[in-house]
Amino acid sequence: MDEEILARLLTFKDDVVLSIILNDGRKMITDGKKILAGKVSGELASFILNKSKEVLENKKIEVVEFNNYKIYFEPIDIKNYLNSVGKELTDDLITVSDLEELMKKDEVIIVDVRSPREYKERTIPNAINIPLFLDEEHELIGKIYKHEGKDKAMEVAAKIIEEGIRRIMREVTKLDRNKTIVVFCARGGMRSQSIALILKLLGFRVKRLIGGFKAYKHIK
Repeated sequence: MDEEILARLLTFKDDVVLSIILNDGRKMITDGKKILAGKVSGELASFILNKSKEVLENKKIEVVEFNNYKIYFEPIDIKNYLNSVGKELTDDLITVSDLEELMKKDEVIIVDVRSPREYKERTIPNAINIPLFLDEEHELIGKIYKHEGKDKAMEVAAKIIEEGIRRIMREVTKLDRNKTIVVFCARGGMRSQSIALILKLLGFRVKRLIGGFKAYKHIK
């Protein structure tokens, strides 16, 4: 499964259907109501969408022919899919629906670790901001990544984190240890991983939001 499809599957909370056009390898994800991912259009997309409703009901893998196309359909049980990624991973990660349940019970502190600028633009309700990188730092890393590559950007990011660790420590130690801390960044990558590690080392119960703010925004 390619990286783009894998990443999209991690953002969904309801079961979906993965379709692959065997003639050319194009992929499409649908929940039977709308197209969630993929670059298929026209009559072929409509056929896949309608067929996916049946596949979700039957929960069976099928290969179907339509207008000289052979199309593979696979129903994806999202919870089982996440469990298949690995127990260690699913212990540390939660979905948007899991987060919503925790929010109802007031058992969670939500920490947005994106830059202050990103946080001010839009965030998850009641989230607090403990940024891994401040605005200028985040902008600098982005420029280096674009012009000098990932390795150089990671090198600069490591130095910034080392210098900013005292600021981060001051903020995280104020958190309530009796609640689960859920951290998220833009896509559930390096920034949330870094803050989650610091919190774990300090003895907090911590989870990371699958797909980050992108997953939350996609659902909301």
